[in-house]
Amino acid sequence: MAKTRKRATAAPSRRLKPAERERLILDEAKRYFSERGLNGGTEELAQRLGVTQPLLFRYFPTKIAMIERIFHEIEASSFDPDWVSLITDESVPLEDRLVAFYSDYFEKVMTKENFRLFLYGGLAWSESSRSYYGDMRRLIYPAIARAIRATLPANARARGKVTDRELEMALTLHAIIYHLGVRKWVFSVPLKGKIKDLIRLKVAIFLRGVADAATGK
Repeated sequence: MAKTRKRATAAPSRRLKPAERERLILDEAKRYFSERGLNGGTEELAQRLGVTQPLLFRYFPTKIAMIERIFHEIEASSFDPDWVSLITDESVPLEDRLVAFYSDYFEKVMTKENFRLFLYGGLAWSESSRSYYGDMRRLIYPAIARAIRATLPANARARGKVTDRELEMALTLHAIIYHLGVRKWVFSVPLKGKIKDLIRLKVAIFLRGVADAATGK
């Protein structure tokens, strides 16, 4: 049986300010919950930090409050509003736009800690990740769908609001890229090749089939 991992925490050489202590707790909590899942206990977290549980609760009244703060910080730092402009810039070939977006997305969002936390959040604490994925559904997936629409034959293009079928196409591409994270961070399967090259391969395969799917061939 694998032994419980304990993090050695060196005693601070000076008394930490409250903001510094809070930052230390949050950074370690993010690592801890990404490893142990969101059902991990605050007692073990306190041991890893070398502090007492009462001290944790002095900064965060409940474990839920701590987890919500972690997700709020991930959301604030991981979503780039410039992605919409990147995806919809028709002066750049669609394949290049999608590769650029997903390469940046993978680097900023699909880190080991973020990926595992969102996975755990979706399974057990869906409220924690709903806001972030709300932005993806509201902004990114429709932008991808419209970008794809613009490349289709005129007789296959929908008009007006993005349709459910178009959103499914965008979600299919997202799922293809997302699975790279599953392989890397869940199953610990090494990805052979550079991430950007793998993303380009996935995008190229998707785009070669999307016209046929749109026209019903």
